[in-house]
Amino acid sequence: MTTFNTILAQTLAGTIIEIIVLLLVAGMIGYFASYFYYRSIYRKKIYELDSDLKDLQIKNDGQLDQIIKLKKELEEKEK
Repeated sequence: MTTFNTILAQTLAGTIIEIIVLLLVAGMIGYFASYFYYRSIYRKKIYELDSDLKDLQIKNDGQLDQIIKLKKELEEKEK
């Protein structure tokens, strides 16, 4: 096995393969590092936006109820 590694290291094709493998590994390490870093940052923003969305939905439901109530009052006054 060591002779294979020695021959592979001495040939041009072997060095090209080695460089490509090292670049792929470095790219994967960079991708996963950035994924986990930004996931923690954006998780906080997503939580804040979800809470804002829930608050706005509650406010919207209240206003829809108020619209229905006002429409009923308007119908009663028109009669």
